[in-house]
Amino acid sequence: MDSYPKMNTEIINFESDALRDNYLGDEFRRQILVYTPDSMTDSYPLMIELAGTNWKPRLHNKFANIVEKLFSQGLKAVIANPNFSTKYNINQYINSPAVGNYEDFIITEIVPYLRERYRTGKTALFGKSSGGFGSYTLAVRHPEVINGFADHFGDSCFFYLYADDFAYTYNMLQKYKKSELIEHLLSKRPTDEEMRALNVFGSSAFYSPDLNDPSGFDLPFDENTGEIKENVWSRWKQLDPVKNVKQNLDALKKLDAVYLDVGDSDEYRLYIGSRSLHNKLLEGGIEHHYEEFHGGHFGNSERYLVSLPYLYDALRVKE
Repeated sequence: MDSYPKMNTEIINFESDALRDNYLGDEFRRQILVYTPDSMTDSYPLMIELAGTNWKPRLHNKFANIVEKLFSQGLKAVIANPNFSTKYNINQYINSPAVGNYEDFIITEIVPYLRERYRTGKTALFGKSSGGFGSYTLAVRHPEVINGFADHFGDSCFFYLYADDFAYTYNMLQKYKKSELIEHLLSKRPTDEEMRALNVFGSSAFYSPDLNDPSGFDLPFDENTGEIKENVWSRWKQLDPVKNVKQNLDALKKLDAVYLDVGDSDEYRLYIGSRSLHNKLLEGGIEHHYEEFHGGHFGNSERYLVSLPYLYDALRVKE
């Protein structure tokens, strides 16, 4: 265990039965970075960040500096940052036979383990982009386990989010077979442009898995013409928070904290999804925090300085 002036840090090595023998052959042994205040008592909230891209086992980084600042301001919680990396460089945090059982990994393994180890109280998920999507999705699916969430510019209104990447991937598929393109992208560190195709492939593996296809998934558009395949796209839409929020109102009412924010110039147009989700929460009578800030999609870790105190105030044991 290491320590900052206001907090302790440690790396836990965890063997996951949920991820064992996963389709991609990704490692089932995962590390969990954990940050705790310098003095601990029972029933502090447990807050788990869903962040899979570019995860590294470093305790001294920008995220640690944010947590230390929060602890110095009086926030008292157990904050965990597990390794959710996949070969696709993305994670949507749900179970998929074409990727792995990440929903089970979080809900049935990580949460119970950390709650017992640190004797924590209520539990919240938080994350940005796909991590925001995962935080919302797992909270509404498991309100008996998750008590609140912070969705920072999470994936929603999928059409606006994915349209440009669909077109880019379609154009790439006119030059390469799908299997060749996947193999090429997974064999190297993809460029920012190539990540657009890898994002489509990875999202397809989570949203429209099909083990009868050699790739393990169906694309939501025709590889030859680019036309949207409605039978596949409908599977994606069922998972879109804006499309399913109304059927999840009862679960949302059980939560103690719901937080949303988004940049007003988000490069993926996620302000459309966030605004739509916000309006539907208002219509459904769901109390929540919503905020638009000046900025785009990247370099926004300091938004946690706003969301985590909000979660903490709602989940902590009041004296």
